[in-house]
Amino acid sequence: MARAPIPDLIQFFIPFDPKVQETALSLRAFVLDNFPETNELIYEKSNALAIGYSLSDKTKDMFCHVAVYTKHVNIGFDWGTALDDPERLLKGTGNRIRHITVTDYNAFPETYVKKILEQAHEIAMENLGDNGQSVIGLSVVKSVSEKKKRPS
Repeated sequence: MARAPIPDLIQFFIPFDPKVQETALSLRAFVLDNFPETNELIYEKSNALAIGYSLSDKTKDMFCHVAVYTKHVNIGFDWGTALDDPERLLKGTGNRIRHITVTDYNAFPETYVKKILEQAHEIAMENLGDNGQSVIGLSVVKSVSEKKKRPS
């Protein structure tokens, strides 16, 4: 079972529809159940609540993230273009990041995405280098935007 969300994260979820909250918390649990020692970096941005999962306390070491929007949630992979995705579920047009939009966790393909998540973690570990994971199990709010273009 995933670790409990920190109080600030619970507060950030309050403006969102209960279904969106449930989906986001389920995706959070999915990541943390698979990688319980990962660090959770929380960004309350103007257009989304973003929760990054990192091997350190730095964004550059993230391997995936959960982005919470008004009507849906994305699970994104920071090395998405390098991942094996034979079913072509990963979407995006950027140079590196890919995501899957989730509107209902009950329809989320856990087994398939777990393989993608494991690949993403492995790539992040390779990019981290010989130093290894320096911080373990940290949940921290990294930034809060004053103006919101989403529920507030």
